[in-house]
Amino acid sequence: VNSVIMSRQVSTNKFWLLSGVFAVLTACTVTTYSVPAKCLNPNQNIGQCISIYDCVSLSHVVRNELEAQYRFVRLSQCAGGDGKTPFVCCTNDTDFNQPNGVEKERVVFPDMITTERTGSERPKVAVAFIEPPLCGALAISNKIYGGEDADVNEFTWLVKLEYKAEDGSILSECAGSLINERYVLTAAHCVTGTIEEQIGKLVYLRVGDHRFSTSEPCNEEDREPYGYCVGIESVVVHENYGANRDIRIREQNDIALIRMNRSVKFDEHIQPVCLPTASLQKELIEGELLTAVGWGHTGFSRHSSVKQKVNLPLYSLQHCRHIFQKYFYVAAEQLCAGGVFRQDSCTGDSGGPLMRLYSASWIIEGIVSFGRRGCGHENRPGVYTRVRNYIDWIAEHMEAW
Repeated sequence: VNSVIMSRQVSTNKFWLLSGVFAVLTACTVTTYSVPAKCLNPNQNIGQCISIYDCVSLSHVVRNELEAQYRFVRLSQCAGGDGKTPFVCCTNDTDFNQPNGVEKERVVFPDMITTERTGSERPKVAVAFIEPPLCGALAISNKIYGGEDADVNEFTWLVKLEYKAEDGSILSECAGSLINERYVLTAAHCVTGTIEEQIGKLVYLRVGDHRFSTSEPCNEEDREPYGYCVGIESVVVHENYGANRDIRIREQNDIALIRMNRSVKFDEHIQPVCLPTASLQKELIEGELLTAVGWGHTGFSRHSSVKQKVNLPLYSLQHCRHIFQKYFYVAAEQLCAGGVFRQDSCTGDSGGPLMRLYSASWIIEGIVSFGRRGCGHENRPGVYTRVRNYIDWIAEHMEAW
């Protein structure tokens, strides 16, 4: 591909646009499936996520020099597009110049989401979420159970939650996602209930980390390879978490916000993920590949030594309910992904993100919540908190200062 690019001798700007399409051309292994995953292209048409070399329409576009068409190819990249063979959402489209929704103005902050508070609570505040291109950056890069190593500059919003046990040791059993300079989004079960009894008290967050280590002391200066630690100011658990256990709904409203005791500074190792706000939402379709990342089981050890990523197919709500109908009821506020042998999020990934790649930005669609039993079993997907159903709740419980 690079030889094709160079032979065209395109301008610097055009080369940059096209290089964004293949930003992750590394030697990583790509997870493949017998049936290509479904996806939506920038024109919002359903296609198949396949190698760009197998997509006649887009491989032809690569040989052209039109900037709008380069941009269309870059925005067509889909999960599974890591490694030497980039994947794109392939359709029969022939209009690559004005894709719907691509030419809209890219804003840093959307309209303010305003919430009212009365009495002793906080006064009326306005909260603005970070939007692309300042979140969810698709890294230019060179385990989750059955996953592959993530590059050091990939998924830089992943945060490690660390707990202090009764014997004074530090343990890490959950993850979270940085959504702005002060807040981390995670699962409620990672900050309250059984985890406090069996693991310990949540004491700090480790940000900017790539490798897994709880033997290193918490240090606010050291960055690589162990990141640095930030204290916790407050934790907000969804008020209805666990309220419906009597009607067979497991881990409903499994979502929490952690406010750090100071702002973190964004750089190449620390950046926020994008939230699925109205301007970034698109239909989630069964079979679409979503990406999970964390330090959980790899199939060989309890924790991975470095961040791992894995692509997981999405299940429709109806399909997921059918699979688990004998055991529990899957709520509309939950989603299911996985069900591929030896491919899953697992213990240690709890609270971490399940993400969709859209318009060259990572959007957090799910929070790792629970599974039926074990990890990486065929036709047994994991269950995640559906983040887009909680955007208003997140805005309501975030302080604007």
